[in-house]
Amino acid sequence: MRRRLVSNRFPLAAALALFGALLVFGHVTVSLFGALSAAMFGVCLFAPVRTLSERRHGGPGSGRGPGRSTALFAAALDGIPDPILLIDRRGAVRHANLQYQRMLGAMRPGASVQIRFRSPEVLEMIQAALAGGAPAPVEFLERSPREHWFLVSISALAEGADGLGGFLLHFRDLSELRRAERMRTDFIANASHELRTPLASLAGFIETLAGPARDDEGARDRFLGIMHEQAERMSRLIDDLLSLSRFETALGRSDFARIDVVDILVHVVGAFQPVAARNDIAIALDRARLPDTQMFVHGSRDELIQLFENLVENAIKYGGDGGLVEIVAAPDELGGLPAVAIEVRDHGPGIEAEHIPRLTERFYRVDVETSRGKQGTGLGLAIVKHIVARHEGRLTIRSRPGDGTTAHVIFPSVAAENPSKITKKEAKTKH
Repeated sequence: MRRRLVSNRFPLAAALALFGALLVFGHVTVSLFGALSAAMFGVCLFAPVRTLSERRHGGPGSGRGPGRSTALFAAALDGIPDPILLIDRRGAVRHANLQYQRMLGAMRPGASVQIRFRSPEVLEMIQAALAGGAPAPVEFLERSPREHWFLVSISALAEGADGLGGFLLHFRDLSELRRAERMRTDFIANASHELRTPLASLAGFIETLAGPARDDEGARDRFLGIMHEQAERMSRLIDDLLSLSRFETALGRSDFARIDVVDILVHVVGAFQPVAARNDIAIALDRARLPDTQMFVHGSRDELIQLFENLVENAIKYGGDGGLVEIVAAPDELGGLPAVAIEVRDHGPGIEAEHIPRLTERFYRVDVETSRGKQGTGLGLAIVKHIVARHEGRLTIRSRPGDGTTAHVIFPSVAAENPSKITKKEAKTKH
């Protein structure tokens, strides 16, 4: 009977499967599952792949051996989306995968890993592992080539045929999580501050009216007017916070339908005409360049109204001294497909270039006192950004000091059900 000789390809496949599962289900250093994965991975990595010829004759096969096995595992490590560093039992680098090199820089094979890192926590973890311990994962901040937070774990690999054994360092990128935590902390602090100011005013005026100004009718009327303004400010802030929260957590788009963008713009301009007139500002809507076949987008009517209300209100508040707010709608392209582009322009003082990238941040203001004096909440453009994203569009803000500000929004367009039969008037009446 012929004996069937099985090569060590099964341990190779098993090691890859177990190692992949370890990355997916967690980064536990001391566990039966982790130890088994690391052991099998090390055996396959450092033991030569014996061919059928080698098992029969005890010599090298047809060109296969330790070099090919190591190259295979190096390629496997390069395919892992997290940074991985392989070191030997002396702490010398054996391999840094491609993701490690992209995020943390190149590592020369043979270089000491303890020279690479300056974090005391990472160095202590590596030294503990080299001494035979099983240290817990640690976090560290890498500032070059860009700021990244990592959770680093180290696992011992079984000693292979070369007698070296080694360790596997896995780097889990926590940067987005840390940024989200920072944004949440800043958001809570800013929201608390914005609410505290009108609350303090209300409390102060109530105390004054209950005490020294109890019988002063003139003071009472003046204070009640201020208290009403502060209460309205709190109401606007709470409404914007609720809107922002709703857009950030919205998943579905069940209320989306075919919407006439020009109809939305006409509605918004009509709503703001009294405000513009009180501030001696003209609002001009140029709809002549938008043909019937390019006026529809797939979206939410209420959300689009809120978007353009925020843009027009900002143009009136902060660019109103230019005396004119222009709204232009025209056909365009987005990703090579038909689109509708809308611009809201003012002719006010403009904005310095360093402020523009941050305008859509929550509570960011170019001039805090001016914004509060004009009853701004600091959330308008943040809401606009989220609505544009939900409608798969793009938002661009252009401005130069002395040359006004332009908010440019572009959305993918959709054709009418039957453009030859649907007029602008009929489309308007559908909403």
